[in-house]
Amino acid sequence: MKKKVTSLLMSLMLSLFVLTACGNNGQEAKEPAETNTQTEETAESTEEESTDQEADTEEAKEEDATDDNASGEATEIVFWHAMGGGQGEALEKLVKQFEDENPNIKVNLQNQGNYGDLNQILVATMQSPQDLPTITQAYPDWMLQFQSADLVTDLTDMVKGDNGIEDYEDILPGVREEIEEDGKIMGLPFNKSTEVLWYNKTLFDELGLEVPTTYEELEEVSKKIKEEKDIPGVGFDSLPNYYATYMHNNGVEMDQDLDVAGDESVAAVEYYQKGIKEGYFRIAGTDQYMSGPFANEQVGAYIGSNAGEVYVKDGVEGKFEYAAAPYPAESSVQQGTNIYMFENASDDQKKAAFEFLKFLVSKESQIQFALDTGYMPARTSAVEDSKYKDSDSAIAKILADATKNLYSRPLAPGSQQAYNDIGSTLEQILSNPDADIKAELEAFAPQYQSDFSDAN
Repeated sequence: MKKKVTSLLMSLMLSLFVLTACGNNGQEAKEPAETNTQTEETAESTEEESTDQEADTEEAKEEDATDDNASGEATEIVFWHAMGGGQGEALEKLVKQFEDENPNIKVNLQNQGNYGDLNQILVATMQSPQDLPTITQAYPDWMLQFQSADLVTDLTDMVKGDNGIEDYEDILPGVREEIEEDGKIMGLPFNKSTEVLWYNKTLFDELGLEVPTTYEELEEVSKKIKEEKDIPGVGFDSLPNYYATYMHNNGVEMDQDLDVAGDESVAAVEYYQKGIKEGYFRIAGTDQYMSGPFANEQVGAYIGSNAGEVYVKDGVEGKFEYAAAPYPAESSVQQGTNIYMFENASDDQKKAAFEFLKFLVSKESQIQFALDTGYMPARTSAVEDSKYKDSDSAIAKILADATKNLYSRPLAPGSQQAYNDIGSTLEQILSNPDADIKAELEAFAPQYQSDFSDAN
């Protein structure tokens, strides 16, 4: 096992180096837009966090070594996460509530910095699995090689057991699709989001525009705004999300079998490039996120994460009325992290950790966390509950429709790097409206294929 883990570690470290070297490291940015999944997600979690983490970890390990049940003391579980700022406070509030209701369980909540930091410490600790936490927040692709090394706990029996999650099917289908693998439940959802259309309702009402529901309608609305106001109609926060979702809605998945220079791929890029050339679409570019240009009335609408509502609200500051609508196509991407349990935990710790996971994924906790952070509840019943739906959030009112057809990006070793690289390639192409799309994609194709082959 040690030899297997060591070889996997080497592969992971190489993958991590490529990830952190990538240009759009949104983990250092200000906005939790989740637009590039790991690389443009929850930036406030990089701020306001501190802490003697190594000392905390050692203390936790020493306490874990004792037989808590035999001594009558609480069972302690260690939870590594990357939630900072208001999101971290929302998590701490849930932990306190859980501990008040379960005095026999202590949750040792350990912030590991931003997502890059958390991924890095997980990779480093893989060489000594006994030092892994009980549970961790993580993206599913982070866990692939941990699963190959048999370090991740299969939760299926716990979820389906007598003391399991009776209403498991209430978790949104698109979210369940991501956490299930070969019939096994490998994690449970944590901070989730999807993409929506944020639009200037005042402007739409003035011009008599209908909210678009298809890519064709989005193009027409954008052209009208350009004609009447001489500003781009629409922009997309995340170029890789745009590409993957456009392709998915046209029946093509962004996986290792994709012909990235094929007709469907060229058509996806041409759709956006045409709008750039004629001035009715734009990219975020140096603004990094579209919420700024949107708030400054430099664009009529944009497609971005529902978790960005706080930035929309703060930026607009009453200058105009804004609203949100479902993604203008049949399907939209679900994104964000899940929570995974490690095999190094004792039976008592696994039992205690599962009680905590059940609490976090419960309808009440999902509603509370969504209201406190802007993330979406991962349960159908929570999305439809009046406590959430009737809140002052613009997202809450439309989320039931926005989550009807969520999809998860195909998961395989190298998929995240390919996703990052397609974003960089689209940025390059769309920054030059006269770029030869076919030639650019043909030049990119070998890199796209190597992202998958090098990771295997």
